[in-house]
Amino acid sequence: MKTKGRRKGKKRKWKEKTVKVNILPSRRKRAYMQRAQKKATEMANKIIVFKEKAKSGKEFHHLVYKRFKYVKLHSQVQEAVQRRVYAARKVKKFDNLPLEFNFPRSGGIKETERGNPVLAISPMKERIAIPIKLDGGWRRVEAYRREGWKEHSCKVFKRERKWVEHIILRKELNLFPPQQVEGTIGVDVGRKIAAAITLNHPSFTLIERYLGKDLAWKQHKFNERRRKLQSYADKGSEKARRALKRLKNKEKNYNKTRCEQIAHEIVDLAVVTRSAIVIEEISKIRKKWTKKNFRGRERIRRSLNRWSYRFFLSFLTSLAEEKHIPVLPVPPHYTSQRCSRCGHVSPSSRVTRDLFRCVSCGFEVHSDRNASRNLSLLFFGSLPLPLSSSFFSYFPVPRERKKFFFPVSVVEGLSTLSSGSMTGSPNLNSPS
Repeated sequence: MKTKGRRKGKKRKWKEKTVKVNILPSRRKRAYMQRAQKKATEMANKIIVFKEKAKSGKEFHHLVYKRFKYVKLHSQVQEAVQRRVYAARKVKKFDNLPLEFNFPRSGGIKETERGNPVLAISPMKERIAIPIKLDGGWRRVEAYRREGWKEHSCKVFKRERKWVEHIILRKELNLFPPQQVEGTIGVDVGRKIAAAITLNHPSFTLIERYLGKDLAWKQHKFNERRRKLQSYADKGSEKARRALKRLKNKEKNYNKTRCEQIAHEIVDLAVVTRSAIVIEEISKIRKKWTKKNFRGRERIRRSLNRWSYRFFLSFLTSLAEEKHIPVLPVPPHYTSQRCSRCGHVSPSSRVTRDLFRCVSCGFEVHSDRNASRNLSLLFFGSLPLPLSSSFFSYFPVPRERKKFFFPVSVVEGLSTLSSGSMTGSPNLNSPS
């Protein structure tokens, strides 16, 4: 899911979803779409040379559009090819471009007299109608329609000898009223544990959870399976090559779904407790580990390439924005070396990857839990809350709460939350 806006600087007003739908074209319509796809790919390879001459997408459009109008593609399809070519800066040659259609200008979803859905598109001059397979993909589209989603555009391409369609749905954002922030949720992201969170709130017990522990284990299983299939593919097995392609899509879908589930859990907890989300802003980590020359560099680089941190951050941000929860990305410097009890910073305190033992006060805790505590305390000073709470009596050196921790669902949070603690709290001040 994505959230976008019409212009830069304005608030995002709608969000997007993409649904895969199978289509059933006839032999003549398959040949017609293949001709259109071939023309679009040829045009893309011809206009690549103009990217260096253009400084913006608008200038690139003026250089290309009239010169290649003879391709006889639909004007909207031609513009979609230009946008894709200009966005792909590092690509030198295109093999097979998907056909993109904008509803209702060059495409749309219609119904026959019997009520069956068809995809009406015009890649070139002729407009064709392709039956849509009534499977689970189409049932998902109908379910989204009932929830208020509308078809905006689609992409048609050939995958594994079958033609498929990706329908892009849009829905206007129903923004929640501005929330009054009363606490913070520190989110420490990592490869072994996808997200370790800590909730600091004056009305709740200290909540600490490990989310996504199964993600690294599942990716390890995918890697083992890939290694085995690759050995068969190197020996010339065509069946193993097809299995590798299926495994790649399966791993990608699993990572995406799991990251969305984790983001939903964090945002639901933030909505119930009216808390801001503080997360690490990690950048250029792959370049950092690639430049170093040491044993095991290739293994670490492969592990980082499978890390879907950027997708998780973007989805968490868009979901929190919809429900008006502030997300505060902060630099990750010293969050793993600082003691969350006494504040002492030392690299020696990080004994192993999972163990943190402070060299100053002897505090021993899981390293990811310690980092999430530091993140949750980072912006707590900007919350003008009463210091009579036991947690704030030694701020910024907080007193340890109960040793145990437990997961709190949204229903449990609503039942334990008192109405008196939610009134009269001021908004979160700017961290600057």
